[in-house]
Amino acid sequence: MELQLNSLAISSSSLHSDNRLAEASQQIASGQRINQASDDPAGIQVSIGLTREINENAAGLRNVMDGSSLSEVAQGGISQITDSVQQLREISLQAQNGTLNESDRQSLQKQADELLAGIQDTVGQTSFNGQSLLNEERDINIQAGDSSTTINTPDLQSALEDQGLFSLDISSSDALDSIDGAISLLNDSAGSFAAIQGQLDSVSRSLTDSSINNAESRSRITDADMAKATTEQSRALIQQEVTITLQAQANASRGDVLALIGQ
Repeated sequence: MELQLNSLAISSSSLHSDNRLAEASQQIASGQRINQASDDPAGIQVSIGLTREINENAAGLRNVMDGSSLSEVAQGGISQITDSVQQLREISLQAQNGTLNESDRQSLQKQADELLAGIQDTVGQTSFNGQSLLNEERDINIQAGDSSTTINTPDLQSALEDQGLFSLDISSSDALDSIDGAISLLNDSAGSFAAIQGQLDSVSRSLTDSSINNAESRSRITDADMAKATTEQSRALIQQEVTITLQAQANASRGDVLALIGQ
């Protein structure tokens, strides 16, 4: 009976050390502390929730980056138009100089008309992913997780027409008023896009920080402590060797007893 009990104890110890060795080896191989739900049911639920938040933040960050790109395209278009309007102002100042003759003024008007045509082209062609950004008022929603940011696009075509820019006679006395009004309007539009850009940059930083924090939290829950796992693996190997030795000794003792009984 004693021999049988010793054998059962040794077998139980062997099974325990085998399980510890398998668990430690799996953690070392995968780098994960949790390799199946049974390892830590509560921990894996928290990990799933953190993973969901990380994925949502990643999708939101992509949306914000697209919104930032859209804003940059719009600002680039406005900057190009503003440069052309500034050139119109210089031409208008030159055209109103009393030393010029009619031929000179006609030549300057032709330059102005070419600049105006280019401005209209820029207004019509400035777009992002097929969406016009400068010739139609619309609200573009940028979804970033639970929050959103709205980009309001202007109708510069109509606004600049209302300023009299596209029917500009650069020699007239009110030409500079029309041009200055257009410049003010363009500065306001550029400022609006710059403000949106700042909001999007802030949202981007917030999403990035949240993703980093969530990833670190998930890592603490799921990642294996490699030093601990390696130590546990070594202990299990030693225990396994001891168990094998004890099992061999028990088998030898049982063999001696059986030999005596047989005598």
